[in-house]
Amino acid sequence: MISIVIPVYNNVKTLKELTERIVNTLNKTPFEIIYINDGSTDGSLNLLKKLSKEYGQIKIISFSRNFGQHPAISAGFEHALGDKIILMDADLQDRPENIPLLLGKLRNNIDIVYTIRRDSNISFIRNITSNFFHSFVAKQVGVKIPKNIGTFRLFTRKVLDALLKYKEVKILYGPLMYYIGFNSFYVEVERDERPSEKSSYSFLKRLELGLNTVVTYTDLPYRIFSYIGIFLLFGSIFYTLTVMLQYLFWGRMLPSGMAIIIVMLSFMIGSIIFCMGILGIYLFRTFQEVLHRPRYLIDEIIDNR
Repeated sequence: MISIVIPVYNNVKTLKELTERIVNTLNKTPFEIIYINDGSTDGSLNLLKKLSKEYGQIKIISFSRNFGQHPAISAGFEHALGDKIILMDADLQDRPENIPLLLGKLRNNIDIVYTIRRDSNISFIRNITSNFFHSFVAKQVGVKIPKNIGTFRLFTRKVLDALLKYKEVKILYGPLMYYIGFNSFYVEVERDERPSEKSSYSFLKRLELGLNTVVTYTDLPYRIFSYIGIFLLFGSIFYTLTVMLQYLFWGRMLPSGMAIIIVMLSFMIGSIIFCMGILGIYLFRTFQEVLHRPRYLIDEIIDNR
């Protein structure tokens, strides 16, 4: 059986068409669609309930509030029953008709099939930031990640079982799937334009995702902290030696004045505060993991099968 995991957040405009296209594409294959309602406020849950009565393959997991995309994915993964799992968005940019293409690539010891977007309408800024993010993650994780890799992907039960072993609260499944390894294959697919006006994944959310990835999967913040400390140490030694040499050979010190003092104090204080902020991020992350709060809370589960 195939389990299709789809996080939903204010996707009322696309859910009916998405469901119909999935059903028409997989009408001869056993499958289930797991919709995770992540605190939608636009009537998405009511529409999903109607669709679940019409199509028996639909399971609905509705959160008590908005917890975010990755907790929603986590809920879908934990409730998936299939031996093949598909992850896709609900905005109809990913074509359900490409699912058989992905299924056809899941052979010859391939465990994960990623999709690479052929986007012609993606904004220049988003394209640059996305490519930088994936290049950075690839370098840190130590694997080669193609540009424009999408959320739409297919993987085996073996991969899902491995993903479910990771219990951290702030889990990020995108970088984690590269991190755990397994044999993978990349297939290029077309994406459609988003029917809705704009993405619910705002710039701030993407920035938070990037920051969480840096903190979770790299030691870059710690290295920045160390480099700043080394720079300040050698800078202070160099300045001290310069003052001493001028005093010994010329009998005077560097020109005095408040400007240089203010500049040096501002730089050092700013660097110290910046480094304390980095430490604060790690301490807060550790605090969250120690509390071990649930990633999400379920309000109701609807399964008419």
